[in-house]
Amino acid sequence: MIIYGSRAKQLAKETIAEPCPHCQSNNTVEMYVFQRYAHIFWIPFFPVTRTGASQCAHCKQVLKLKEMPSSLRVAFDNVKSRTKTPIWTFIGVALIGLLIVNGIVASGRHDAQVSQRVKSPQAGDILEVKKSSSVFTLYKITAVRPDSVAVLPLLYSVDNPSGLSKLESGSYGYADEPKMYSRENLSVLLHAGEILDVIRK
Repeated sequence: MIIYGSRAKQLAKETIAEPCPHCQSNNTVEMYVFQRYAHIFWIPFFPVTRTGASQCAHCKQVLKLKEMPSSLRVAFDNVKSRTKTPIWTFIGVALIGLLIVNGIVASGRHDAQVSQRVKSPQAGDILEVKKSSSVFTLYKITAVRPDSVAVLPLLYSVDNPSGLSKLESGSYGYADEPKMYSRENLSVLLHAGEILDVIRK
C-alpha cells in the first residue's frame, strides 16, 4: 500500500500594519504563510500551492485566505512574495533523479563490462542469449581459439529473461556438440541485442 497525499508547513509569520477587520486594532494582525506539498510515505516530493491565514492577537479572530477582505489579501501577497519555497519540498524529485542517474551509470558500466567480456572471452563464460522475443537460453563457452570460440547451447530455454537466473542456478544439461562462433560473430550478436550478459565466475 502506497501512502500519499499533501501536507502544509508554516513558512512565515509576520505582523502586518493593517487593522483587524473585526476589532479594528492596529498592529495586532499576524499573517501566516503555509506551503502545501505532495508527499509519498511522508517524504516531500514537490511543492503544490501556498495558502495563508491571519490571526488577531487582540480579539483572536482567525481568517482563512478565502475569508480575508481585500486589504488582508494584499498584505498576504506581500508576505508571500518575500517567502522562498524551501528546497526540502523537492526532496522526492531529487531522489528520483538520483535513482535515474544511478541506473543510467550502472547500465553503462554493465554494458561496457559485457562488451569487454565478449571481446576477450574465456572458457567457462556463460552467455545469456536472446534467440527470439520469447525464447531465452544460455551458451557455455568451452574453448577459446585466436579467431573463434566453441559454445555449448543449453538444452532448455525460458520465455522471459528474468527466468535465466533459474537456468544458471539449476543443473540443466548442455548439448553434446559445440557450436563454433567467430569473435566477429559474437560482436555482431552483442550489438544486435542477442547477447544480453556474460556471466564470469
